[in-house]
Amino acid sequence: MKKTIFVVALSIAGFIAVWRFEPGPVQNTSAIAQAPPPAVTAPSTSAAPPTTAPEAPATSSAPPTSSTSDTPATRDTANETVTTQGSAESSRYGTVQVQVTFTGSRIAVITLLQAPDSGRSLTALPKLQEEAIKAQSADIDTVTGATETSESYKTSLQAAIDARGKQR
Repeated sequence: MKKTIFVVALSIAGFIAVWRFEPGPVQNTSAIAQAPPPAVTAPSTSAAPPTTAPEAPATSSAPPTSSTSDTPATRDTANETVTTQGSAESSRYGTVQVQVTFTGSRIAVITLLQAPDSGRSLTALPKLQEEAIKAQSADIDTVTGATETSESYKTSLQAAIDARGKQR
């Protein structure tokens, strides 16, 4: 009987510890979030002119001259690298703001400009980034246990996507 009480007490203590657990800072998230923008920004200016030159002859040889004036603009837009920022969205757990780099109309990179530095959002934000890139939109599921952070992330991401639409 004494062993049963001891086991139940330890089980309850273990459940409470797991229930109250909040993960600490993730080292890789900040390194990954800070590394892509310089690498993506530099090629955007130098990569756009070289890709335009080879594509223009291919475009002019394939369609008639009446379509040639429209096609290079379409080609430039399709290969263009554009970076937009979403709105800074605050919740009681912190502020979330994203920066989205588009290659053509596709989301290439999502960078966190502002993010909470503690709590469950540290594990939720990388999941949200991965899902948003897969979905190519802000229409993604929230992460259980980080609902407010997920909603802030999706709102900021949608603002960045909308900003890209206004630039066209």
